[in-house]
Amino acid sequence: MWDLISGAQLDEYLDQETDLFLVDMRDARSYRRAHIRGAVNIPTGELRSRIGELPRDRLIVLYCYHGPNSMRAARWLASLGYETADVYGGIQNYRGKYLEWYESVDNFMGG
Repeated sequence: MWDLISGAQLDEYLDQETDLFLVDMRDARSYRRAHIRGAVNIPTGELRSRIGELPRDRLIVLYCYHGPNSMRAARWLASLGYETADVYGGIQNYRGKYLEWYESVDNFMGG
């Protein structure tokens, strides 16, 4: 099963310390610039080869730059029996308090 969640819902999960596995699907450079606290970086092109890193017993929440890649991944993983959620609009739309910047906001470009 997969679900589409808002950034506000993700913040609620993180506030409540819900046992989830957060995946940032953007490239490593974009991840280094900014990501949601606690996210593991597994770029879109590496998901199939790194599937063994994903837990079967926790909700897997995925996001990418603006949504399509993580939505496809959430649906695919759900078809394999994982419980997944996709953050609507990706990091581009996320306005939550768990966003961590490591470079100037002026220099941010998603991937």
